Amino acid sequence: MRKARADRFLDSVDASVSSTFRSLASMILGDGALSAREKALIALACSVALRCEDCTRRHMEQARALGATREEMLEAAAIASLIRMGSGLNTAAVILEELDDSAAR
Repeated sequence: MRKARADRFLDSVDASVSSTFRSLASMILGDGALSAREKALIALACSVALRCEDCTRRHMEQARALGATREEMLEAAAIASLIRMGSGLNTAAVILEELDDSAAR
């Protein structure tokens, strides 16, 4: 299996940078107020919202390894898609605001 692009990049930079990044990720994604499984589902949803296929695959694998079900992963992705759509509507509203501002001048 081919190594993820992010891993290939981290492997090519200074070892202390790579180690620090991986350590931070491990600390953030480990059990805390939210379980590691819940965090993996959040990371999966964020990856979908950001439209990063490599990240989506990685976080899907992590979520699955931590016991997330197919239904949970699909639901997280659906939430991300809804948020992405809402973000698109907010961005599209800029057009309306600009047109309204221009008409008011």
